Amino acid sequence: MTLIDFDPHAKERALRAESSAWDVSLPVAAEPGDIPVIDVTDWSASGADEHLDAIATLVNNACETVGFYQLVGHGIRGELIAEMFEMTQRFHALPTHLKQQVRMDRTDWPLGGVGYLPMYSRKLPTRAKANLNEAFLIKAHRAVGFDQNQWLPDDALPGFRATVERYADAVADLAGRLLAVYARALDLDRDFFASGFEHPSWRLRMTHYPPVPEQLEHDADFGIAPHVDTTFFTLLLQNGPGLTIYSHTRGRWIQAPVVADAFVVNSGELLKQWTNDRYLSVRHFANNDTTASRYSIPFFYNAAADFPMECLPTCQSPTNPPKYPTISYEQSQAIAQGE
Repeated sequence: MTLIDFDPHAKERALRAESSAWDVSLPVAAEPGDIPVIDVTDWSASGADEHLDAIATLVNNACETVGFYQLVGHGIRGELIAEMFEMTQRFHALPTHLKQQVRMDRTDWPLGGVGYLPMYSRKLPTRAKANLNEAFLIKAHRAVGFDQNQWLPDDALPGFRATVERYADAVADLAGRLLAVYARALDLDRDFFASGFEHPSWRLRMTHYPPVPEQLEHDADFGIAPHVDTTFFTLLLQNGPGLTIYSHTRGRWIQAPVVADAFVVNSGELLKQWTNDRYLSVRHFANNDTTASRYSIPFFYNAAADFPMECLPTCQSPTNPPKYPTISYEQSQAIAQGE
């Protein structure tokens, strides 16, 4: 298969059309085991191969059958998580005119896809109807660091940038450490993914979902519309219920429970393609609370934008040839992110 066989615009159109056809009615509460809880405390403490392989077995099963799991024992301090939620809340409580100073994709800022995404946006994901949320986003890749992102002056929200940078560094480090788990889960050498993630591409989103009554006054059906992520994997913090995922095992939509200080981890289209569809890229959406604001902080993690992803050797055979061309993130998925 050659690169010309893959049209990222057609791929994005197909994903949008598919998501519009999903029946998202009648979600149900999760049952025990619907979304596995994976505790990496022992491996984080020891780094031992026996602990790594035990975790890898659990992650492999989750990615093949569920596509989501709750990660605990990850080592990111609860105090930093609490501080991030506080800063997210404080940012979104600022007057609109201040947030508009760092609005995403304004013509006088050279880097797209970063800054304040206002309420009722129809992007990320791009849909015909508005998403009932507002967000602040930063990103990084080989040529972009913290300084290239948009920031309010520190006196507008003291400590905001410092906290966001500390958290982004911590979760990027966690994501990098998890690469060994995914490599072993796929029966590869533990350092297999290292070269592809030497300069990873990532995006951090700090999202505010206002109370649901506002939804009735606007052309918006969801806090964030049904979609699949474009990522290798996503590490999500949520401070309240609202995330709903499609369970392939049960054949219906289930409401993800909230586990204190846990990351909800899901694989995305990049990993699905790299594994030749062995791992799921799971449908999901988010809705708003009925009476109070809720906040979520997803971290979208990808290989270096220009790294060529060739079908993994353990995910192909003469009877299961590669379904996708050797292709990079920027060639395959970045179109969905407006990059």
